[in-house]
Amino acid sequence: MSDFGIDVPGFTVHPDDVIGTTRHPDIMRSNGCCQGPSGTDGLNLVCVGCAVEVGIRQADCYTENQVVLEPRAVCLSFADD
Repeated sequence: MSDFGIDVPGFTVHPDDVIGTTRHPDIMRSNGCCQGPSGTDGLNLVCVGCAVEVGIRQADCYTENQVVLEPRAVCLSFADD
């Protein structure tokens, strides 16, 4: 469990490292307080190409700034900087 009480299973990455996603079309999935989505309303990122739900973006004032990817929906790929 995280310090903020929101523990989401999956691959946790920095938002800048995620490509090919966009916000979920259901705006209720992006509820938050003051900085961005809290991530407490389910998967809020979808694939740009096929619209499959792929992860949760957390960026609110009481959460970590992170993306938690759904392991069954994504393929991890690493590239040299």
